[in-house]
Amino acid sequence: MQPDEFEVWYTMEDFPEPFNRTGRMVFTVDALAHALFVTGRAPQDQAVYGWTSVYEWLHRVALVPAYVRRAPSGRLTRSDLARSLDRSEKVALSYALGQAMTGVFSQQVVSVRFLMHVDRYAARHGIRFAPGTRRRADLFGERTAGGWVVAEAKGRSGNIDDELIETMRAQKRTIRSIGGTPPALAYACAAHFPQYKGVPDHLKLHAVDPEEAELEAVDLPADRDRFILAYYEPFLAALEAGQEEPARDAYEFASFGPFQVSIGVLAPVARRVRQAQRGRMSRLYQDVVELLDTHLPAAGPANRFTDGTTVMSKWQQAVDQDDWSTGGDEDFPDWWY
Repeated sequence: MQPDEFEVWYTMEDFPEPFNRTGRMVFTVDALAHALFVTGRAPQDQAVYGWTSVYEWLHRVALVPAYVRRAPSGRLTRSDLARSLDRSEKVALSYALGQAMTGVFSQQVVSVRFLMHVDRYAARHGIRFAPGTRRRADLFGERTAGGWVVAEAKGRSGNIDDELIETMRAQKRTIRSIGGTPPALAYACAAHFPQYKGVPDHLKLHAVDPEEAELEAVDLPADRDRFILAYYEPFLAALEAGQEEPARDAYEFASFGPFQVSIGVLAPVARRVRQAQRGRMSRLYQDVVELLDTHLPAAGPANRFTDGTTVMSKWQQAVDQDDWSTGGDEDFPDWWY
């Protein structure tokens, strides 16, 4: 592991072959920020909502330097401040981490290249679900090898129990089809900080993929061109809202100074999506995929992602602070470090 990387272990239930039951994810703090970006739910209609999506993302990524820490082992833990939050604040932090870790899991383990919040897509394209369908999965996307996926994200500040796992089983099949096609995978993820002999352990992820579908499952009328447009629009909004930086390595960049974070989009992808915003929608999905296949190297830096975007933060000093084992009464054993 590199000095800027986290390690999170996961457990999987009921997934098909060739997925392993247990595994280990290694990812950078920038990958965590990227996952927070793509899983945000703010709508993207700038004419109505202005820079809502950008403000929402900046709020979410600020959680990382404020509350997320890396133990000496590289495991992801929380700061003393995070563990002292009141219940409602802990719920909000757990919710954001749950979505972000579902994003990291989807990319690393399930090979999902594009992932977004169902509500963001629905708001962008004016989709209305029938009354009584509030219980539906949070996220959907497409794997690099093809095929839609649906993901439900949960976050807990303590242990998960059988009741939560059963809830995950029920919620993950609430979308019957996407664009008329059943999802290839539909799973639920719970990111949690289990307690061990009174000591809060490092972050872990539990994923479930049963086959049962809800009787009230909904059909999501998505098509790939509109999906890609909705996926990249918040990135373009961020480029416009931030401080423009010189283009480099074929990426357009913008920075957000006090937040110590920059965002970039592969320039040919940004140009093609802007053309779609002006009306050239036909073949958008195919064109973007071809651009990614042409311009992305087989193995690039850890902060360059398979969707042709990049996030670069300067949070290493913050996440490496030793303020995660000094503010409580817990006696942290040697194995914890």
